[in-house]
Amino acid sequence: MNATERRIHDAAVRLFAERGHTDVSVSDLAAEAGVARGTLYRNVDSIENLFASVRVQLATEVHAHNVSVMDAARVTDAPLRLATGLRLLVRQAHESPQMGRFFVRFGLTDESLRELLLGPPLADVNDGIASGRYSIEPGRDLSIATMLIGTTVAAIWMVLEGHQGWREAGSDAAEMVLVALGVARQEARELASHPLPAS
Repeated sequence: MNATERRIHDAAVRLFAERGHTDVSVSDLAAEAGVARGTLYRNVDSIENLFASVRVQLATEVHAHNVSVMDAARVTDAPLRLATGLRLLVRQAHESPQMGRFFVRFGLTDESLRELLLGPPLADVNDGIASGRYSIEPGRDLSIATMLIGTTVAAIWMVLEGHQGWREAGSDAAEMVLVALGVARQEARELASHPLPAS
């Protein structure tokens, strides 16, 4: 992504998140991005396609970052990976409120954003089931996915609205998810408060 594309992408995230829908005009987007309308037309074929592109780009960046951080820190245990990934996502939403608002606005309704929240995390859940770390039976992906989405979006909302700090919200959410998957409460609490790797 070149500098102009990045400016347009970031402006689109802000506008979509603020408005809660994709009804964004070319003029508004050009003004928010600080580019001429002609530049926007050369880089964006439609607002709908831009929204899809933004979703994919966010998914790619967030997952690549979180997986890279956990791999560099050699976080291999499935429940610890799930808790760490969830907490990293809440921290990212705190550090980038427009991204967090995008998650809150579209996380429960949009298939592409569901993929953003559920790619590696659901893989970690399935690894935990296969290795016996979770006491939930296989084949419940839809229920697990819904729980992960709802819990993560709720934690991000709590942070953005000032009800909790990102550390508390992320750890509480991670602990609840692990307990729901069958991890003993004390172990879940320890995993959910394990020091986060440097990013």
